[in-house]
Amino acid sequence: MTKPIYLLVSLFFYSIIFMTVSSCKKSTKEVSTVNTDTLTQSIYTIDSTSSPTKGIILAAPYDSSIPANVAAQGLLLIMDQSGRVLQKLVTPGEAFCFNRWIINGQTRYTYCVNNPTAFRPPLFIEPAGYWVIADSNLNTLQEINVTPTPSEVFQPGQALDVHDFILISDSDYITLTGNWEHPTNIPARLSPAPNISVVTPVIEEVRNGVVVWSWDGTSDTTFYATSVTSNNFTDTSLAVDYIHMNSMFIDPTDNNLICSMRSQNQVMKLNRTTGQVMWRLGGSNSDFPMTPDMVFIGQHDATLTDSNQTLLLFDDGLDTVRPYSRICEFHLDQVNKVVTSFKYFNIPEPFTDLTGSVQKIGDDYFIDGGTAEYMLDINYNTGQKVIEFKGSMANYRAYKYPN
Repeated sequence: MTKPIYLLVSLFFYSIIFMTVSSCKKSTKEVSTVNTDTLTQSIYTIDSTSSPTKGIILAAPYDSSIPANVAAQGLLLIMDQSGRVLQKLVTPGEAFCFNRWIINGQTRYTYCVNNPTAFRPPLFIEPAGYWVIADSNLNTLQEINVTPTPSEVFQPGQALDVHDFILISDSDYITLTGNWEHPTNIPARLSPAPNISVVTPVIEEVRNGVVVWSWDGTSDTTFYATSVTSNNFTDTSLAVDYIHMNSMFIDPTDNNLICSMRSQNQVMKLNRTTGQVMWRLGGSNSDFPMTPDMVFIGQHDATLTDSNQTLLLFDDGLDTVRPYSRICEFHLDQVNKVVTSFKYFNIPEPFTDLTGSVQKIGDDYFIDGGTAEYMLDINYNTGQKVIEFKGSMANYRAYKYPN
């Protein structure tokens, strides 16, 4: 997840964080409310062509040139629709996936803090750490770490994956872990080395401190052969990231889990009771027939929109095949495995190599460009940019919510 950016910008940004920390004598987690957008402007150049709809924007800008095993502070920003900072929080490690939840009338925020000393498999320097559940003032309520189970072997120092986290209640949540394993069920036709290791997603639902449901990617041998990247099972020098799950979303219509898997170019639905794959969209073994324009590459952030009737997808693309990113909308007949309607929107911004997110709000998409370092509110009917944030920092995701 690394990409060089100008050192001068990076030093300027972290000097701002340093000054913020110095002013917070009591704690690095003190929340500040400001009346200007100076901090926002130090990270983003803001261009607005019309008035954006009212709401709050959640961002966690980070320097993607800093390796995940190097210590660096992070920053959370809550801004209004025009980019004015309402609240900010300095975090002890780089922060990812800053999100908001309204549960039983209460506001909760969640985010992941990278731990540079956490266990990481060989040559797999990805962010990993602990998740924070915070109240409406960003005060920490809980810090969430890996929950061990008798059936799952985790390494000492194992941390949670930064890619996603689902908050159901203060005592019920779903976590994701990139677990280092040495599977013995890789099909022989793939010529696996005897001591090959993989990084596989492990999903756990934890309720009252107890794992009530879990899923391990190695339980389904299908994924080995359908991987499109990081799939050399003869190379023992590194952990093979053959699935790379990067988002989870509960389908409210049946409470099962929709997951995006970058290394498979695929979105799937998992049964939260049996752990069985209910359907696969995309990739080499899609259950849904797809036309060429439906094919997505290295996708991210698979969610539902339009009253949970439409699958919304940030389609990253690939620099050697399709060097531009898109927003895709699939209306799925999940029973008959048919795409009943499809549309896409080519994002008029630089290609996003990694990460990214999208929300559909009225006639607009609110898009975070991930490593392309922008946020964009754009009318998908006219293509008019409502407001654009061009930055010097990446976001893993960014969100916009009504006030």
